[in-house]
Amino acid sequence: MRRHILILFVLLSLPLWFGACGQAGEQTIDDASLDVELEERPIPGDMVSVPAGEFTMGSDKMPGSPPIAAPAHTVSLPDFEIDVYEVTNGQFARFQLESDYEAEGDWRSSYTIGREDNPVANLTWGDAKEFCAWAGKRLPTEVEWEKAARGTEGLRFPWGDTFDWTKANTNEHGVRDVIEVGSLVSDKSPYGCYDMMGNVTEWTSDILEPYPDGKTEGIPFYNGRYVAVRGGSYALKGESMTLWTRAGYMAGSQFGIGFRCVRGGAEEAEAEGE
Repeated sequence: MRRHILILFVLLSLPLWFGACGQAGEQTIDDASLDVELEERPIPGDMVSVPAGEFTMGSDKMPGSPPIAAPAHTVSLPDFEIDVYEVTNGQFARFQLESDYEAEGDWRSSYTIGREDNPVANLTWGDAKEFCAWAGKRLPTEVEWEKAARGTEGLRFPWGDTFDWTKANTNEHGVRDVIEVGSLVSDKSPYGCYDMMGNVTEWTSDILEPYPDGKTEGIPFYNGRYVAVRGGSYALKGESMTLWTRAGYMAGSQFGIGFRCVRGGAEEAEAEGE
């Protein structure tokens, strides 16, 4: 009888034992694939190349009014490099430690320990330009930003033409705050730039001006005082925006605004020729 009980115990235990082995094996595989993913993931400050060539800037299907992103037009650019991620708190903190520059924006209000890889926010146009110069880079032009975001396919969103609130850290996502750069892999442009639709709105180097043949009547923004900013943010409704959406802020504005840097391109080639 004791022998029968022992055999029954062993038989009942087999599925549990094999199940535990299977789970351990699966966990090992998951850990290994996770390590590979972490090794291959870019780090803040890494850049990707955007090749020379033409793309369509702006759109004739601009949602809302006034139509400051119209008309659609073809632009040709030389190659340039652009940051994979928006500049992070950690990067900006290092800049503050290693330079004599004192930021105008209240970036520290959104930074606490553990948020080093979140995008830095609440920076003025001057703050962004100073960081870029320190890093040996510069702010992107509107044209460069839009090409890096849309590619040559004229994308409406990084993932396609239909808005999906799960794919970018915009207001609809529900976090209502910045998250670590690159957290949402779906918010990734054809060239490999993350967070072009969400996280923080980004400064460009340009004063907001009309596009060639663009409407100017009744549009008060073209007065030389507004700086062009691009991209959505955690605070903005993503469904009402696109990758060609334009906005303008005064240079001293800061709430929810961050940036990324570029290197090379037409502006630097012109500066070298002077």
